[in-house]
Amino acid sequence: MATRVLIILTSLNFLDYLDRYLVASLGSLIKAEMGLSDRAFGFLGTAFFLVYFLSSPVFGYLGDRFGRLRLMAAGAVLWSLATSLTYWVVSYPALVLARGLVGVGEASFGTVAPAYLADTLPLSRRSRALGFFYLALPVGSAAAYLVGGLLGSKWGWRPAFLLGGIPGMLLAALVLRLPEVQGGGREMLGEPNAPAVSGHHLTTLWAGARDLWRLPTLRRVTLGYGMITFTLGGLAFWMPRYLEAVKGLEMAQANYLLFGAVTVAGGLGIMTGGFLGDRLLAYTVKAPLLVSGLGVALSIPLAALAIFAQNPYFYVPGLVGAIFLLFLNPGVLTAVVVSVAGPGRRAQAVALNIVVIHLVGDVPSPVLIGWGADLWGLKWGVSVTLLALAAGAALIFWAMSYLARDLEAAGEI
Repeated sequence: MATRVLIILTSLNFLDYLDRYLVASLGSLIKAEMGLSDRAFGFLGTAFFLVYFLSSPVFGYLGDRFGRLRLMAAGAVLWSLATSLTYWVVSYPALVLARGLVGVGEASFGTVAPAYLADTLPLSRRSRALGFFYLALPVGSAAAYLVGGLLGSKWGWRPAFLLGGIPGMLLAALVLRLPEVQGGGREMLGEPNAPAVSGHHLTTLWAGARDLWRLPTLRRVTLGYGMITFTLGGLAFWMPRYLEAVKGLEMAQANYLLFGAVTVAGGLGIMTGGFLGDRLLAYTVKAPLLVSGLGVALSIPLAALAIFAQNPYFYVPGLVGAIFLLFLNPGVLTAVVVSVAGPGRRAQAVALNIVVIHLVGDVPSPVLIGWGADLWGLKWGVSVTLLALAAGAALIFWAMSYLARDLEAAGEI
């Protein structure tokens, strides 16, 4: 059963990230048709993540108290429909609205799915399973670059959105066939007619988030993950445009390079991080954070090489190496978050994690990079991500001294 669950949810997560980054892969065409500045185009990424993190706490609260499956399926239908309907938008405000609706749908799925997976698995298998689940992040993002390069260069940007949303609506039906898992997300226990989110529920939601934030490990890991997300979100949104404007590549070349680099290096990074996080647990419970912190620290010089080097013999290896090291993180860090939270608060912990990492991460980074590009040039706008990586490594290393205590308090060790 666990294998079937993992395959279905990972497939849907793949489509989640494909639909999320289509707008980045088609940036030059969208900007040209709508006459957008760098800052206005960057706000398309900010609008998505703003809605995504604002709606996540509601889905996290509901996911820990109601059935997780219907929330995941409904979210998949909503984001897929909003993606396909983007084909017909004719104005910038309508495009912003469409990206916001994608954010609502993906928040429902992205908040609840990791908690559902954690309920089905013991601590010793979570890093690998969540590593496989988040394999969809690099592969789905890379697929967006491939789809953008293939369809955008031949038929324009609109058909890519129309086709991108269809598979998610079909996969949502498979989610509804999965079993509910005890340990979190039970079906409205004793409250069949209770309102979804009453004033009492909102108070409880806030109190739960406050209690989770008091966990030293969760707080530091979440802020560190936010710095990584600042970098990954900003570069994912701007790198196609950066490779065109600064490195001199054509749109198709830039997208194909990112497709290959993110698919291979990102996929290997996700799987390696999950494998090492679980395998090294036999030696120390700090293994997931050790893998993550070292990966972030070592990525900084490689990311600098990718940004500043002009020769492809230097910036391509730098880009590939940085992608590999940064993608060590999603599975192991999410495993730490759901583990220190304990069984009854996993979805809320994921929701809180989502709120914070996007609030400090990829909500501001696309528009800040675009703003910096308008003021000082795109190269210096992108280089602010190096500062975020340094802060992220420091926070993750800081969290290591609290991890064993918080796992013990959660009943995991």
